[in-house]
Amino acid sequence: MQALLSIIKGEGSPRICELDPAKPITVGRSRDNTMILHDERSSRLHCRIYNENGLWILVDNKTLNGTRIGTSRVIEPLVLHDGMEFDIADTRLRFNIPGSDLANTVMAAAATAKQTTNEISTIWDADELAVLHGFMTKAAETNEPREVILNALQTVLRQTRADVTGFIGLDEDNNPLPRLILPETASVDAVLSKQLIQSVKQEGKTIWLAGADEGEIDQSDSLMPFDDAVCVPLRAEGAPFGALHVYRSTQAFGEREVRFCELIASHLANVLARLRQFRSLEAENVRLKRRAPVSTELIGDSPSIVHLKQLIGKAAACPSTVLIQGETGSGKELVAHALHQHSDRHRGPFVVANCGAIAPTLLEAELFGFVPGAFTGADRYHQGYFEQADEGTLFLDEIGDMSLDCQVKVLRVLEAKTIRPVGGKSEVKVDVRVVAASHKDLAREMSAGRFRQDLFYRLRVICLTVPPLRDHLDDLPVLVEKFLDKFAADAGRRKRLTPAAMRRMREYAWPGNVRELRTVLESAVMLTDAAEIDVDDLWLQGATGADQPVSLKLEDVELWAIREALKRQKGNISAAARTLDISRETLAQKIKKYNISREEA
Repeated sequence: MQALLSIIKGEGSPRICELDPAKPITVGRSRDNTMILHDERSSRLHCRIYNENGLWILVDNKTLNGTRIGTSRVIEPLVLHDGMEFDIADTRLRFNIPGSDLANTVMAAAATAKQTTNEISTIWDADELAVLHGFMTKAAETNEPREVILNALQTVLRQTRADVTGFIGLDEDNNPLPRLILPETASVDAVLSKQLIQSVKQEGKTIWLAGADEGEIDQSDSLMPFDDAVCVPLRAEGAPFGALHVYRSTQAFGEREVRFCELIASHLANVLARLRQFRSLEAENVRLKRRAPVSTELIGDSPSIVHLKQLIGKAAACPSTVLIQGETGSGKELVAHALHQHSDRHRGPFVVANCGAIAPTLLEAELFGFVPGAFTGADRYHQGYFEQADEGTLFLDEIGDMSLDCQVKVLRVLEAKTIRPVGGKSEVKVDVRVVAASHKDLAREMSAGRFRQDLFYRLRVICLTVPPLRDHLDDLPVLVEKFLDKFAADAGRRKRLTPAAMRRMREYAWPGNVRELRTVLESAVMLTDAAEIDVDDLWLQGATGADQPVSLKLEDVELWAIREALKRQKGNISAAARTLDISRETLAQKIKKYNISREEA
């Protein structure tokens, strides 16, 4: 014999439940119940109703607030009769048997309710819809994951009247996200329950403390100070990649509030997934707009280049940091990009930070980012290079020019895999593979006290050396062809070298390496009217009669190049910096380093 159980006072879902003699039902706050009560004073599993020998039996689960018939508390199993009403905390329920007048009335009410209302999880009033609209609008106006997460936490905090809200990334190795909490005075480690995090990881669904079965969640850790807690997983596709935490210490959350948190988490997950893709595309776009080499592949088949390619293939498969050493213009950035392209991170961004081209006072903010109010002019949250390279590769070019103070902070990032933006109060997780490069002899810099020993050994897990062009001149013809093809497209005319010009180029020392080769050929293509480029068309130091550097040591070549650039630009530092393809600040530092006077310029 079937029966009906309906809610006539209070909230719950479903409001009317058909009872099957073959299937006992449970009633309570837990979402696993047949009938879920939205009553904070009801127990998670409050009572059970089942059929035995044609009779319907109600059994209270020894609850704190009890199940009552009028003023009498149900102690023993109770036989239910048609039309009987009983109370669970502030909720009143009615039992009916089909065929009776009361049952017909209940069925009619059920049909009407089905047409006019939905489950509470999909009913939103005007105020709630306005809050949701505000959250979604604000989320669409920013490209910063941190700001979107803070917006979500603030929205949940206000709407649910929670005491604490928090966010944590669940995939710390492959998908790091900032670990945040509101209000900021709360302690992150003391609040975000590891038990809830583990449950969300394992079950992949919302964990609601008040809605769980008795004893299902042990309140032995950071849950103890709170009466209720909700942990909602964030997923775009695949396993959850983050979790939204909500805690309240005064009373339990209602079903509507839990549903609201789930809706916020769902939209937040989609926004964060979109921003991950946007960051990758943006960093790739920046890289392509840079003055990049002609090809994204290493060119040449000489033994030294073949050996370098083999080492790149081995190093790319490893997650370790890489130190690339080589002379200026030899192609260190090209090697770094090849490492990225052949690694598991090739779908992530490749971000380049030239430490020598950024003023020392700005380098920290550029690397680690900054928060609004960190310094004059900081009116928004700015992602540093480390955050931009999240899930990808960060290439720290000319790291030998980095100050000792900044070196300490880079070392900390490599060890802890977290950054703290300038002016920020909390750490931000980053998943970045660092590839560093320098034209300086870092071992010598370390001995001289200009480079930290601990950072040197942390970077030099894998060391690659890019050979100077003079050591693989067998590759000169193919490099020349590649550059001439490039400049032919730009100039609209194809040039070729005379045999004499090629011989002269083979005899030349190329102190500026491949970068100098590119400049020489570009100048010849643009300025030569004839179809062939001859010796006189090549702007080489020996051909122009300019002085040679005293030796091929890097510092001697650099000193010569700076003096020559200043001489040609008549002492104009800005113009000389453009000639050398470095920033004015970097050139000023080098002039001071080599003690170059205005008379020498």
